[in-house]
Amino acid sequence: MGGIRLSNESNKTIAALGEFGLINTLFAPLQGSGDDNLKVGQGDDAAVLQIPRTQQLTVTTDMLMEGVHFSSDADPFLLGQKTVRVNLSDMAAMGANPHWCLLSLALPASTKLSWAEEFARGVKEALALYDVSLIGGDTTASKGCIAINMQMMGLLGQDRAQLRSAAQPGDRVFVSGTIGDSALGLAQRLGQLKIASADDRAYLMRRHQLPEPRVPLGLALQDSAVINACIDVSDGLAADLKHICQASGVSARIDLERVPLSEAARNAVNASADLESLLITGGEDYELLFTVATGAVELLARITADLDISITEIGEILPQGEESRVEVVKHGEPFTLGKSGWTHF
Repeated sequence: MGGIRLSNESNKTIAALGEFGLINTLFAPLQGSGDDNLKVGQGDDAAVLQIPRTQQLTVTTDMLMEGVHFSSDADPFLLGQKTVRVNLSDMAAMGANPHWCLLSLALPASTKLSWAEEFARGVKEALALYDVSLIGGDTTASKGCIAINMQMMGLLGQDRAQLRSAAQPGDRVFVSGTIGDSALGLAQRLGQLKIASADDRAYLMRRHQLPEPRVPLGLALQDSAVINACIDVSDGLAADLKHICQASGVSARIDLERVPLSEAARNAVNASADLESLLITGGEDYELLFTVATGAVELLARITADLDISITEIGEILPQGEESRVEVVKHGEPFTLGKSGWTHF
């Protein structure tokens, strides 16, 4: 899709458009059309949605803060994409079909208009992946850094949400895609890691900047009701599996050797075995991590056979014991993690 270009003046700021000029020019066109369930969209005090009687509304929100989630020199187009994609990942984990979103921005008045244009272009392209409509939001001036918040809404069948809280002892633990690419990409960007191959560097950076929301997988799992518990991997595989364990009152064991890695990640680990812990604690993989009863594993294989995404069995759910825990083993021996996963405080 083409982007909206207002000016070629590199020093022009968003102050030249003003708040409502910015909204009307860059973000109002992202509402889309032809949605019978959207009764009132942008331009009023609130949006109004008609929820079909057989479905439930699913709501998620994610905030991205300059200096925490992205650097001041981050590519605004990729940042716009990622803003949408991380919310889509939450929809996928719940098994919901994404439909609408709200976007709120806090921007310094000195923000370049070209930055806002590229950010809006990234949002537009990511929303188009699943025909999501931007139905409102808010803008405000910031005295410091840029802050971005998106709230996304989707629909799913009555009482069909895929929750963290339904894992059972004996369940098998599966994860989609590959793990650790984003953490390696970020470490590379921060100068904490040297990757020899140019192709590997490019691949890992792309995985960090453009996570792939597993919406088709989430919808297929929800439609079949084959899984017991599900979460998207944002804080790190080990930490997010522990979230499932704590919510379900169970524990888990995973085999580090079975965690799926990309060729680029495998090359990095072969060069430095110390990276193994980072792979499952670094976070921002945005893959789906889920549990399946042993008797349903064959059905899972049939359901996912036609999807263009791999799934890998990496462990099992155990009785809780004294407290919920995640055991990581390598070659059958306990493996100690350097940290448990991402946390803000």
